[in-house]
Amino acid sequence: MSAHARKLTTGQEDRLSIWRAIAEKQAPYTAALLYAARYVAVPGIETLGAVDGRLRVFLDVDLMADQYRDEDSAQVLVHLMYHVMFDHHGLAVSKRDADGALSPDLWRMAADAAVNDDLEDAGLVFPSTVSTTAEKIDMDRGLSAVEYYDDLVSRAREADMEGLFSLDGMAGDLFDGALALGTDLADRASIEFLARTWEDLDLIAPPAEDFEVVAAVQHVAEEVLKDKGTDAGRLARWAEEVTAPSMIPWQTVIGGYLRRAVRRKPKGMFKTYSRASRRQPVRVRMPDGSAGRKIILPGTFRPDPTIVVIRDTSGSMSDTELGETGREITEIAQRCGVHEDRVFVLDVDSAVYKARALSEKDVLRSASGGGGTDMRLGLAAIDEVFDKDPELVIVATDGGTDWPETAPAFPVVGLITSDGTDTTPDWMPSVSVTGVPA
Repeated sequence: MSAHARKLTTGQEDRLSIWRAIAEKQAPYTAALLYAARYVAVPGIETLGAVDGRLRVFLDVDLMADQYRDEDSAQVLVHLMYHVMFDHHGLAVSKRDADGALSPDLWRMAADAAVNDDLEDAGLVFPSTVSTTAEKIDMDRGLSAVEYYDDLVSRAREADMEGLFSLDGMAGDLFDGALALGTDLADRASIEFLARTWEDLDLIAPPAEDFEVVAAVQHVAEEVLKDKGTDAGRLARWAEEVTAPSMIPWQTVIGGYLRRAVRRKPKGMFKTYSRASRRQPVRVRMPDGSAGRKIILPGTFRPDPTIVVIRDTSGSMSDTELGETGREITEIAQRCGVHEDRVFVLDVDSAVYKARALSEKDVLRSASGGGGTDMRLGLAAIDEVFDKDPELVIVATDGGTDWPETAPAFPVVGLITSDGTDTTPDWMPSVSVTGVPA
C-alpha cells in the first residue's frame, strides 16, 4: 500500500465529523454529497483538500487540524462539493476532447475561480485558504469554469508559457478519476503525487459508482430549491436545470399499453371471490320466511401492472445518460400511478444482472455493468427472470446495441437517451428523452 494515501485514523475521523457537521450547517443542501464522499488521509498533498470525479476527497487532515480553524476546514469541504455539483471533472474531459489538449494547472485555477463565485453568490464565504479568485486572475466574476479556462489559456499562449501544457499526456491517464480539483492544487508536484498513489486508491477508498454521484447531485439540487428558493442566483438556476421534469408524456406513451394489457373495465375494477367485499354479507330469506344462509359478496381489485425497465449500463452510456434514465424511471412510476414495487430495473450490458424493484434501497444510485451491449440478451432474459410476462418492457439505451429480429410476446418500448441514436427495429416503438415519440 502507498506510503502516502491512507485510511483515516479514529482521531482523524472524529475531526472530520466535526468539519462535516459545520459544513452541513453552512450549506445544508450539500449533505448528500458530504456523506457519500470517501475520505482519504494524504499527508504532504501540498494543499488542504482535493476531490476526484469518483467522490474521493483527499485531505491533509493533521495539517488542517493543526494550522486552521474548524470553520476553515469545513469551508474547504463545501468548496470541494461544489466541484462535484458542477461536474468540473466531466467538463474537463469534454474540454480536453474538444481542444485536443488541456492544462491541468490552468483548469484547476479556472474551476476554483468559478466555485468561489458560486459560493459567494450562495451567501457563503469561500475558504480563506483559497487564493484563486476571479479578481486575483484579473477577470470578471460570474463566469463559468470553461470561460475562465479559455481566457487563461489565451494569456498563457501569448506569454509563450507552453510548459503549462506539458502534462497533457499524463492528464489523459488521470482523467479516469485521479485528476483532482481543490483548494489551489496548482503545482505539478501535487499532480505527480496523486499519480504515484493512484493504484492503491481503490483499496483505500472504493470509487463511487457513476450513478451514485448522479443521484447525490440530484438530491443536492432538490435541496437547493427547498433551502434557497429561486433567489440563489446561478446556484438556483443550476438546480432548476438538474431537476427539470421529464418532457416525455409517459401517461400517453404507456397508458395505452397498460390499458390493453389489463383489459380495464370502468374505473379499472374487477370482481373476485379471493377477497371478501367490505359490504355487509347479504342474508337470503327462505320461502317459508325463515332466515337463510349468508351470501358473501365478491370483493373488487384493481389490476396492478408490472413494468420492467431494461437499463443499458454499457461503457458507451455516459453519466448524463444514466442520470436521464434514472429520472425517467422515477417519472414512469409517478406519472402512470404504478407502485414502485411493480417497477423493476434490469441492468444489461453484454450480460444480464439481477432485477431489482424500484422500491429497493439505492436502486437508482448504483448500476451494474460497464462492458459491451446486447439488448437481445436482456429481452430474452425476461421469461427467465419473471414468472409471467410483464405488461410492458421499456429499454433505456443510447441505441448502440443489437436487437432481436422479431418482437417478443410482451410489448416493448425503446427509450433513447439525449446523446444516443435511435436504432430500434421496425417492430419497436420508441421515444427520446426530449419527449418526441418516434
